[in-house]
Amino acid sequence: MRKYSDDDLRNILGTASIQNQVIDARICETLESIRQERAETAAREGKSDRQRTISTWRKLAYGLGTVAAVIIVSIGVCVTNPSLAANIPILGNIFAKVQEVFPFGRIPEDETTRLYDENARTPQNAKEKSYLMVGSDPNIIHETAGSDTDTSGESVRDEGFIYRDQDNGITVTFTEYYASNQAIFFGVCIESEEEFPAFATMGDTDYQLIQAKTEEQYSFRDTVVGGFRNIEGRLEDAHTFAGIMRVDYDSINLDDSKYEAACREAEEKGEELPAVTEATWDLYMDRYEVPEEFTVEIKIESLRGYCREEIDAENGNQYRVRGNWEFPSCKIEKSTADVQTIQIGEVNEQGIGLDMIEISPVELTLHTIEPANRLTFAVALDKNGKKLASGSSNAYELATAGCDISTVTVYICDYDEYMDEIKAYALEDDEKFRSVLEEKALFKTVVDTQEVPGH
Repeated sequence: MRKYSDDDLRNILGTASIQNQVIDARICETLESIRQERAETAAREGKSDRQRTISTWRKLAYGLGTVAAVIIVSIGVCVTNPSLAANIPILGNIFAKVQEVFPFGRIPEDETTRLYDENARTPQNAKEKSYLMVGSDPNIIHETAGSDTDTSGESVRDEGFIYRDQDNGITVTFTEYYASNQAIFFGVCIESEEEFPAFATMGDTDYQLIQAKTEEQYSFRDTVVGGFRNIEGRLEDAHTFAGIMRVDYDSINLDDSKYEAACREAEEKGEELPAVTEATWDLYMDRYEVPEEFTVEIKIESLRGYCREEIDAENGNQYRVRGNWEFPSCKIEKSTADVQTIQIGEVNEQGIGLDMIEISPVELTLHTIEPANRLTFAVALDKNGKKLASGSSNAYELATAGCDISTVTVYICDYDEYMDEIKAYALEDDEKFRSVLEEKALFKTVVDTQEVPGH
């Protein structure tokens, strides 16, 4: 009947290790159920709106003498102490670790592909690699990060993690991915030999952010895609950051080869470079089709994060580290489970309307129609009148966690009127917000996603 603190329970669970796949699987199922309940509870509380701007558990231990006792104690203490469940190290399962702070919420585990070999041979006398222990003791991480020798001093090679590289005291590991009809979500673990600074929290979910400057080569396109990718998650301890890197297909399917050719021709003739406008977009720009299966090779050139306090006079509040992290080709397969592309094609007399919506277990994306001389803003409400919040810098990529999207109502408003007047009502109650939208919206449509053929 003793009341255990979280520290007491961690000490109990950390006294010995077990190596049993059945036990691992059963306890993982229990922990995932707990996490899902907590995520759903948090989601029901609702989120505030954002302004529009252009996501194998191992070494759970026990202090008792029998396998049955391990299962009973592990499940029991996690149910009564859900905060403990979130802190138990999980091999590769970063999606579950950060779902409470990731803006899009929970990634479907059944559709997740692990980027490591759970059956890979590792020498019995080899030191345990820190990257197998997301959220483990910082002293262990500091001691073993990047270790490639066993306890006898002989060189060993861990065959488990393929997408892992180390440079400049930083180890980056891609642990898992989920690909929907709209984006790829990579689980990323970043470990540092030196302690990370205290990163600032952001957004409605208080996530922390590290940005990676990447070069990405996709098999369906000829040119490299480059830029900064957000890795949104949190510090698990002073040396370990766990997060999710989302790659939107709209960021990798743009084909500007015709525009580049036009620029080269203009330079050769000494003429002014052509301008890409709405009128000339189709002349210069195309879209690659993102296939159901493709490969990607990722390189990371630098990492940066935004800190709570100033680091030094040169960097201000930005954490920066340069390096060269290269990863082998990774095969991506889109999941078809619970994904939809619903063609709407409704337009009013003003030329304002909704072209289509895309749905996955993670997000809902709106594709609106507006005339060239009119700027609009779209809002989606779920079946219960709850506003779907943006999960990314694109205000039309909406998180569906905690929402009933069996029916979705889409309102399109004048952009300035929404930002200056209507938006404020979203901070009040759902009924008032919906009432104002009904009065002010320029376009409205209701989509019953359950009645779409093939659903």
